[in-house]
Amino acid sequence: MPANLPARANLSLSQLVCCLVAALLVATILAQPETALARDVQWHDATDFEIEGRGWPEATAPYDRLPDSAQGMVPDVAWQLSKDSAGMCVRFVTDASVVYTSWTLTRTALDMPHMPATGVSGVDLYARTTGRQWRFIGNGRPHHVMNEARFEFPEHLQGSRECLLYLPLYNGIRGLQIGVNGGSRLEPAPPRPVERRQPIVVYGTSIAQGGCASRPGMVWSAILGRLLDRPMINLGFSSSGTMEPPVGDLLAELDPAAYVIDCIWNMGDLSQEEYSRRVGSLVRSIRSKHPQTPIIFVGQSLIHSESHPTGFTRKQEAAVAALQAEGVEGLTVIPGTGLIGDDGEGTVDGVHLNDLGMDRQAHYLAPIVSSLLR
Repeated sequence: MPANLPARANLSLSQLVCCLVAALLVATILAQPETALARDVQWHDATDFEIEGRGWPEATAPYDRLPDSAQGMVPDVAWQLSKDSAGMCVRFVTDASVVYTSWTLTRTALDMPHMPATGVSGVDLYARTTGRQWRFIGNGRPHHVMNEARFEFPEHLQGSRECLLYLPLYNGIRGLQIGVNGGSRLEPAPPRPVERRQPIVVYGTSIAQGGCASRPGMVWSAILGRLLDRPMINLGFSSSGTMEPPVGDLLAELDPAAYVIDCIWNMGDLSQEEYSRRVGSLVRSIRSKHPQTPIIFVGQSLIHSESHPTGFTRKQEAAVAALQAEGVEGLTVIPGTGLIGDDGEGTVDGVHLNDLGMDRQAHYLAPIVSSLLR
């Protein structure tokens, strides 16, 4: 026997294995921070609260963005992406100093080459201040399919407050729980005021879905929702915001305060005739159910401001102008110029928006949408 072999080598193999397992278990417990599961935490399923951003409450799964009837009406890619929880948030009220979340994802792919896991698969907590402003509290970072996060409120936000928990942008939710320590209050938020209860529906591309925000609360539709203090329904579908005729019928099933259509990047270099056909079909479908609801068409925004308006933007504008000439009212066109600034810093890859671009687009749209709602 080698001289440097420890004396415990005389133990039997089974005894040695037991010792190693015990040592590893102790080391693991000591190395990990205290988790919510080790505390006196009262857990509540998120479905006990309002899940804002659901256009169709009758959808089979609580975190699906489209109803079962949409399968076959939208492209297959859009149907699959409708299982992502983009734009949804859970509204609740709590006086707890710490809130815990536990969420289980539907897919193991947590990130993308140009978008971090915190945006693809993470969760964001916001709280309303005494001045009625929304403030970011923290991000739940995903590490696996099953995740847990702890959010501690700063001293100036102690006491009862309304919260929004934003859900992953490019992953789905299989299960979601919210917890607080025993004795703390956790209950559904009161309904929004009647005048701000109707949502704004956003239909569009991967950018509308959230590419490539660093976290769920930074997609431009979520920022716009906080600025206008209204619920948002995110119907952005990567590569599939193409205005195909059946989609208009689907959008018309909703009853929003306004529609924001941001599809140009996915429409591509179609003929003017095809642009007019798709835009016309979408508008007529919506107008058949909602004669007065504002419909806002967003132009294509490039990092080189001197390239505006783009050829695609002009085709969309021409299609909308033809409808206006026919007497269709309530249509607004927003050119791409100025949406994400003129310094070229608003994107991750020249197309998809970073947080700066998302924030700029939301703040650009906010006064326009607000004036149309009034």
